[in-house]
Amino acid sequence: MPASPAARCTLREWPSRRKRAIVRVAFGGQCGDCGVSETSVGGELEVDHFHPLASGGSDDIENLVYACTACNRFKGDYAPAHDAPESLRLLRPQRDDFGAHVEETVLGRLIGLTPRGWFHIQRLHLNRPQLVERRHLLHVLEAQRSYLSRSREAEARLRRENEALQGEITRLRAAVAALSGGSER
Repeated sequence: MPASPAARCTLREWPSRRKRAIVRVAFGGQCGDCGVSETSVGGELEVDHFHPLASGGSDDIENLVYACTACNRFKGDYAPAHDAPESLRLLRPQRDDFGAHVEETVLGRLIGLTPRGWFHIQRLHLNRPQLVERRHLLHVLEAQRSYLSRSREAEARLRRENEALQGEITRLRAAVAALSGGSER
């Protein structure tokens, strides 16, 4: 009896270092589902089959996703039937337009814009507290960066205005001196 797809993965070196490196680079070292980085989790992430081997998926690069352990576990071997409705299909990282199906609030929660978006959020537990907090903190960080950038622009503008005013003061002092016969009081 042939080994199951899952057993085959343990019998051979999966994934090859080359494939792992390609997938890792393709996803920028971040989970294709929730976006956490290797830095956030303190190590490399896992290579997952979007369409599981147990359901006929392949080891082709196009079927591989860089995923954090939590997203990989929540997804598991999920594969909808070929005739399943669109609302029961997961969003495919780097292929599907995530923004057309899911929106992020400033507080870090994800909301589905479509039934498929809602299903994706629920299946992968993308509103788990740690992810919501992470996304919220990223929003706060972005707001602080924006405020800092605007503050630096305002400071540069005020410096230019101050230099212009200093030049005007120098010009006016020279004019006063010229009008008073060279003696300034």
